[in-house]
Amino acid sequence: MSGGDGRGPGNSGLGHNGGQASGNVNGTSGKGGPSSGGGTDPNSGPGWGTTHTPNGDIHNYNPGEFGNGGSKPGGNGGNSGNHSGSSGGGQSSATAMAFGLPALATPGAEGPALSFSGDALSSAVADVLAALKGPFKFGLWGIAIYGVLPSEIAKDDPKMMSKIMTSLPADTVTETPASTLPLDQATVRVRQRVVDVVKDERQHIAVVAGRPMSVPVVDAKPTKRPGVFSVSIPGLPALQVSVPKGVPAAKAPPKGIVAEKGDSRPAGFTAGGNSREAVIRFPKETGQKPVYVSVTDVLTPAQVKQRQEEEKRRQQAWDAAHPEEGLKREYDKAKAELDAEDKNITTLNGRITSTEKAIPGARAAVQEADKKVKEAEANKDDFVTYNPPHEYGSGWQDQVRYLDKDIQNQNAKLKAAQASLNAMNDALSRDKAALSGAMESRKQKEKKAKEAENKLNEEKKKPRKGTKDYGHDYFPDPKTEDIKGLGELKEGKPKTPKQGGGGKRARWYGDKKRKIYEWDSQHGELEGYRASDGEHLGAFDPKTGKQVKGPDPKRNIKKYL
Repeated sequence: MSGGDGRGPGNSGLGHNGGQASGNVNGTSGKGGPSSGGGTDPNSGPGWGTTHTPNGDIHNYNPGEFGNGGSKPGGNGGNSGNHSGSSGGGQSSATAMAFGLPALATPGAEGPALSFSGDALSSAVADVLAALKGPFKFGLWGIAIYGVLPSEIAKDDPKMMSKIMTSLPADTVTETPASTLPLDQATVRVRQRVVDVVKDERQHIAVVAGRPMSVPVVDAKPTKRPGVFSVSIPGLPALQVSVPKGVPAAKAPPKGIVAEKGDSRPAGFTAGGNSREAVIRFPKETGQKPVYVSVTDVLTPAQVKQRQEEEKRRQQAWDAAHPEEGLKREYDKAKAELDAEDKNITTLNGRITSTEKAIPGARAAVQEADKKVKEAEANKDDFVTYNPPHEYGSGWQDQVRYLDKDIQNQNAKLKAAQASLNAMNDALSRDKAALSGAMESRKQKEKKAKEAENKLNEEKKKPRKGTKDYGHDYFPDPKTEDIKGLGELKEGKPKTPKQGGGGKRARWYGDKKRKIYEWDSQHGELEGYRASDGEHLGAFDPKTGKQVKGPDPKRNIKKYL
């Protein structure tokens, strides 16, 4: 078993998915020609530029390189420094994209082109990779990092929509160090992937993790142009890849791709439906470490809607077949809403308490300010009464103006103190009203969470097929030839004891002995493990090979390998 070709969403989903997906839900975008002058450049304006190469146009954002916007042809000159353009037989002059930052490449005569920095990793993506460490319940989870606006990428001609390319250092996502990648290995196991997902009727680029995944390893082959390599990824035209040295890395996503930071959530059944991935291995003499690359087709709004409907249909089908998981998800959602309301109530109570403590001091400040106003007015009255102008002399008007100014200042302080007290009273009234509403809302959310918990507990109590409660003992071991969907299997010697004793589990080896499958006679499922360290890979349907349960981090058969 090769471990897959890197196409999503074969092993993606909500920790379940019925195995290999039926392929690209919407199909790939057509191959168009390179962009040329005379049209409207969707990636234009200050800081935006286009590098025209025989491999297609690469849209870059780099204010230092394209301060006034515009295009940058291949060849010498311009702001390319000492790097000659690809059309002149030298290194590509494209601004390199930082690792983790998406690039846009339109189809060209020799395939899409990608130029990336070999040094910097986008800090936003680094944070997401660190956050997606798991373990995750119900399998594949993801965090959206970019939103796609197809109308901004190709306003007039959907057929000319660029492909979105994202690259990462392979060491950040693979479980195999770059220095130990076997030369004959067709695939490599990865912890995280960058794929497209759909939610809220929009396409997003997300980092996903939570399920053992494999992508193909492909070799970068030198071309006639120094520093430019041809890369063949299954399902894609050849890519033209370069890793220029000394070229500034772009620091912002191109126009039409919006940076965002979502919460960790189930990635969905169709995650990666329009993405293809690979780990690129460069010739040893280049000194370039392997790079993970994800290439995503930009979907039209109609295609996004179609895939959203497919996602909904598959989710409903899964929930019908796996009620416990659906109920657990509903309970988690209800519990999260209750916890959020509790947090809101705590915040409101804290503000109310703080305001109530502050009000007496504010009220005293108003009283003190009012006292000062009265004293200032009395001072003026006394002066005018006991100091007639003809007796006081020439400075009488100045003294009156001084006393009037003092009254004015004291009145301003009184007004400010009163405004502060009024604001506190208003805030207290608003918070008390909000608290009353929050308490009522909490009652409803608590009821909803309790009902969801009761439904989940009732479902958990139901006996699963294969147990004595269903009128029979256990499922018998299947014959090797009757196991489908897991590739070529070879029967192995049983080593792992059955739960409760009574012998050992039947065992098979698959994927060139990289995986171990053992028979769960209680539930009639095959439990998968990684042969190198015994890590659990999930449970699989023996009739189809489809995964029916996600990996359990607590399960391991290392001592029975």
